[in-house]
Amino acid sequence: MVRKIRIFPDPILREVCEEVDIKNPGEEFFSLVEDLIDTMFAYDGLGLSAPQIGVKKRVFVVNMGELTGKKGEVKVIVNPEIIYHEGEEVREEGCLSFPDLYYEIKRPYLCTLKGYELRGKELFPVEITATGLYARVLMHETDHLNGVLFIDYIEPKERVRVLREWKKKMKSGSYT
Repeated sequence: MVRKIRIFPDPILREVCEEVDIKNPGEEFFSLVEDLIDTMFAYDGLGLSAPQIGVKKRVFVVNMGELTGKKGEVKVIVNPEIIYHEGEEVREEGCLSFPDLYYEIKRPYLCTLKGYELRGKELFPVEITATGLYARVLMHETDHLNGVLFIDYIEPKERVRVLREWKKKMKSGSYT
C-alpha cells in the first residue's frame, strides 16, 4: 500500500527509531516493508526509511534498480549502523521528505554498514561496504533512523536561507 510521505517539519523525522526484533519481526514488520517498497516506487525514490511514512522502526529500503540497472531490485536493511567511513565527496542530494529541494552535500565517499538484510521472509546479518552514490544512500537512510536530515549537513546560516526559500516554494504550490 502506498502511504503518505511525511514532509519536513513533521516531528517524527527528528526522532530516533526503535530497533526491529530480528528474532520475531512479526506480520506488522512485513507489511511495513511492503508499504515502504510500494511508496518508494510510487514516489520514484532512491531510498525510503520507515519514519518517512510515520513509523519509528529501524528499517529502510533502497531502490537497487536505480544503482545497478536491474529494474525492480530492492534491498531491505534492518537495524543498520554505519561502522566505518572515509574520504569525502560533494554531490547533489535530495529527499522525499523535502519535495523539490536539492543541495550539494558533503559526505564520506565510502562507508561500511552493519545490520540485517531481509531476503524473502528471513533476516540475515550483513556488512556492506559501498562507495559513491550507494554509500550516500546508505548513510542518508541510516541518518533518517537517527533523526538526522540531509539539511543538517548544510552550514547553519545557509540552511536557514535554503529552508526559507523552500518553504516559500511549498506555500506557493510551485513544487512538483
